Amino acid sequence: MLIERVELSKIKLQDDLVTLEMLQVGESIFCSDFKKAQSLRSLSYYLIRSRKLEWKFTFRKMDHGWRIIRIR
Repeated sequence: MLIERVELSKIKLQDDLVTLEMLQVGESIFCSDFKKAQSLRSLSYYLIRSRKLEWKFTFRKMDHGWRIIRIR
């Protein structure tokens, strides 16, 4: 068995989770990086299912990136 030490500052899941939790209906997050946008999109699904929230997010392609919008 191999045990490795991981620096918690490198794991940014918590920062993104807090950002999604703070969004109000009609607010959005813009990402110019596709991988970051996909990460936030999957995190939004996780947030809704794990916390049993009645929220909804939509994922839209924009001119120079992607936008995750809280719609409910």
